[in-house]
Amino acid sequence: LTSPRVLTWLKTIFRSCIHPLQMGKPRRKKKHTHVAQDESALSPMPMTFVMERGKVGGALTQLVLDLRQVMEPFTASKLRVRQRNVLKDFVQVAGPLGVTHFIIVSKTEEFINLRICRLPRGPTVTFHVKAFCLTREVLSSLRKPVQSSAQFLSPALLVLNNFTTEDKSSKLVTTMLQNMFPSINIQSVKLAEIMRCALFHYEPSTKTLEFRHYNIRAVPKGTSRGVRRLARAHVPNLRKYQDISEYVLGGNVSESEGEDLAGEGEVTLPQDLPGRGNIKSEQSTVRLSELGPRLSLQLVKIESGLCGGEVLHHEFGESLQLEECQSRV
Repeated sequence: LTSPRVLTWLKTIFRSCIHPLQMGKPRRKKKHTHVAQDESALSPMPMTFVMERGKVGGALTQLVLDLRQVMEPFTASKLRVRQRNVLKDFVQVAGPLGVTHFIIVSKTEEFINLRICRLPRGPTVTFHVKAFCLTREVLSSLRKPVQSSAQFLSPALLVLNNFTTEDKSSKLVTTMLQNMFPSINIQSVKLAEIMRCALFHYEPSTKTLEFRHYNIRAVPKGTSRGVRRLARAHVPNLRKYQDISEYVLGGNVSESEGEDLAGEGEVTLPQDLPGRGNIKSEQSTVRLSELGPRLSLQLVKIESGLCGGEVLHHEFGESLQLEECQSRV
């Protein structure tokens, strides 16, 4: 039994009883478990194409670029529109890229038009641009404009003011604007990422829609202008002061800083925000600084298709039923 021939025979029998997978390399054990994704991450983000159609001029071309900046980061900021391109070309490209809306600026002999289209089958909402102001014009009118490249890395927060749901056309416009911007989850939103605000205000007396674009920042409450300069490591000019207390407690409050004294816009921060002094559970004041552009719009008509189809509502004509179009938006 101890001969080499017998030992070799026993080894062969023993190996034949082992599972083939156990004879090779050891199997790698799975260490990472599956993590369920958030519902907001699974839902597709709205994407937009902002473009001009036809000859619009230099001012409206710049307005298109400003609107692209408003829709950042979910837009094609470097989209090139050539004269030989037709609307069908952009529709074919929009599907694979996940584009959900078109914002089209055009010009006629009498009016400047702005159309908002829902892909792939409409509806289309057409506005007359009664007046507009470019971003550079807005920033040049401000004493201290607040602007940074980081604020365009996250989408703007949509604010709708003075809209009514009684009118079906107004309800459709409201739904169209809401679907153009990403929805937020109140429970999991990070306030540090909300750095811009897109405001749409409806004026029923003139039936116009006013658009404004703001920067959002928080300022610690109870600190004067001089203290905030010192917190930013800014060395002030103290030649006209006898003591540092005159600078900290003296007349260093401008008209914009007077909002702290009135008690307006004061909130208790639920999270830490960028900037020194913006700590959780502390009092801060919310400040808005306009970024531009400005738009004054008037609703003209609502069409069932993509830049065409049945006219469901006309501001200067007879209104039609909107129930079928409401489901598409």
